[in-house]
Amino acid sequence: MSDTPRLSVVMPVYNEEGAIAAAVDEVKQHVLSLISDSELVVVDDGSRDGTGRLLDEAAANDARIKVIHQPNGGHGAALLTGLKAASGEYIFMIDSDRQILLNNFTAAWTEVLAGRDAVFGVRRRRYDPVLRLYLSRLIRHSVNVLFRVQLSDANAPYKLFRRAVWNEARECVPDGTLAPSMFLAIVAKSRGFNILEIDVTHKERDTGEVTLRKFKLLKFCARGLGQMLMLIRRVR
Repeated sequence: MSDTPRLSVVMPVYNEEGAIAAAVDEVKQHVLSLISDSELVVVDDGSRDGTGRLLDEAAANDARIKVIHQPNGGHGAALLTGLKAASGEYIFMIDSDRQILLNNFTAAWTEVLAGRDAVFGVRRRRYDPVLRLYLSRLIRHSVNVLFRVQLSDANAPYKLFRRAVWNEARECVPDGTLAPSMFLAIVAKSRGFNILEIDVTHKERDTGEVTLRKFKLLKFCARGLGQMLMLIRRVR
């Protein structure tokens, strides 16, 4: 693989011992096998189970896999670490919980090769707790009203984009941002990039743990809203 791969897959992970091996295998099967010059950057966000060990074993057996271990800082911090480490011409962000299937990645890759700047996944049907679904609808409405854009699922953990999109968005996504994926989508849409939204299949979580529950989830959303209001000034 060259020093600058064609595609970097960025995957944050926390306490996914039961799913991480399968998650890595799915990326290898549906993504890395399609693009020979590609890499998988996995950020272990201070997992307390055997996730880190399993990742190190996977990396030892496949040079395309790069593992970064860091103290627990949350999903947003792990995602930003992965984005900083990614060196590909294109970047694909996906979560490690295997809730979104990767079997349609070929369609997304074909679109960026044909000239799209980005392809964002949309979870039309989601298998999440009721509170999370309600807050997601509220966030979607807030994004579209505050930024005067139309994004169906701005925070979906399925985004393929040219490096130029991240370079443009980076100045608007400072360290400490709770939802870098959503902020990237907002900036890309606001700045007029050529974006396609495609439906992706979302399924119930098989293993692992949901780290944000009830009160913590509400606090997270309140902090995220404050950061979103600050983003308005940066985008405009």
